[in-house]
Formats: sequence, C-alpha cells, structure tokens
Amino acid sequence: SLLYTFSMGTKKKIAIEDERFLKEITEFNSEYGLTSKRELLIKKRVKAEICELGEKENVLRNGIVSFSDLEEEIREAKNTTKCLETEKNKISEKPQTDPECARLKKKLESYREDEMENACEALQTEIEFLDLGLAVQWYLRLRS
Repeated sequence: SLLYTFSMGTKKKIAIEDERFLKEITEFNSEYGLTSKRELLIKKRVKAEICELGEKENVLRNGIVSFSDLEEEIREAKNTTKCLETEKNKISEKPQTDPECARLKKKLESYREDEMENACEALQTEIEFLDLGLAVQWYLRLRS
C-alpha cells in the first residue's frame, strides 16, 4: 500500500514534469520561430533589442550629464562654504582684534556708567523732594 502510494505520487510527478516540458518546448519553438519564419522573427527581435539598448544608452548619457552638473554644483557649494567659514572666522575674531570695535565697546561701557550715575542722581533728587514734602507736612501739622 505504501509502495503503491509512492508509485502513484511518482507517476503523477512525472506526468506533471512531462506536461511542463512539452509546454516549454512549444513556447521555445514559437518564440524562436522554429516552426515559422525564423530569420524574420530573429531580425525583428534584434531590431527591438537594438532600439531598447539605444534608449537605455540615451538615458545613461543624460544621467552622466546630470551627474556631472551635480558634481560641479557640489564643488561650487563646497568652495562657497569654505569662503563663508573663513569670513565667519574673521568676523568672529574682529571684536577682539579690531581697534574700532574695542573703542566702541569702551564707549558703550562709559555710556552705561553715565546712565547709572544719571539714574542715581535722579533718584537722590526725588528722595530729597519727598523728604522736603514730608518736612512741610510735618511742619504744617505742628502749626495746627
């Protein structure tokens, strides 16, 4: 019984393989025109393949041109970046090294000190005014 099942399975596999083989042979014969005008079919296929390869060549050539353009843009961007970094470094060093910047910084600090002195004087004047107002009120209360 096991041998019979195995035998039937093997026969079924062989039948499937035979059918697949015959189908492939038929497709091959049709594809390469072994049963019809083979030379004409081959010429058509060669022409089609040449056209397809020509199109692929054009796509590749355009890609190479685009790639070259991108490489040039990248080179220009790198050069611009280097120039900008150099300029940035010069600008960041300028406040420490430039005499004009140092002079302006000192001037700004002196303005801040002057503003503080002016604010202090204004507050002292206001305190004196308030003290005077309190003294007047105190004097008026004493007289009443």
